[in-house]
Amino acid sequence: MSTLTVQNIQGSSSSSNTISVASGHKISGAAGSIVVPGQVIQIVHSSINTEEATTSSTFVDTALHVNITPTSSSNKILVRAAVGLYNNGNASATAATIKRDSTNLFHSTWGFGYIYVASGSGHVNTIPMETLDSPSTTSQITYRVQISRTAVDVGSAYISVNGSISTITAMEIAQ
Repeated sequence: MSTLTVQNIQGSSSSSNTISVASGHKISGAAGSIVVPGQVIQIVHSSINTEEATTSSTFVDTALHVNITPTSSSNKILVRAAVGLYNNGNASATAATIKRDSTNLFHSTWGFGYIYVASGSGHVNTIPMETLDSPSTTSQITYRVQISRTAVDVGSAYISVNGSISTITAMEIAQ
């Protein structure tokens, strides 16, 4: 086996600057060594179905989280979550957000979104959350779902009430 060492390879102008790999052949490399912009490098996922509650009017951590270590500081992280929210008070709201380590990625009071109970007992609503984050690091990051009772002083805020499933997924996207 021979090794060819170069700094750049480029197609000729007569081939429209295209480099072709013959049919039946392939380019291979160690994991992460051949990267195309937009390519998903890695995916981490977590789910919970254990009920958690709070009466806090500021965001508090839940058990729903993922850890991811980006392979390049220029890559982006696409974070998606779907959380089952509930509030048991009249005229009350439960909000959800995602934080990266200690940084809230959405609105400081209302998060990504909320459910509101006008009167009587509420019901479970699943809200989707999604953000494309630029953490600019190759150190491990934790993305965690937080909930709050918002600014209304009524009832309790719940995630995954009655065993409803809440999920979070983080995908590293090559740039």
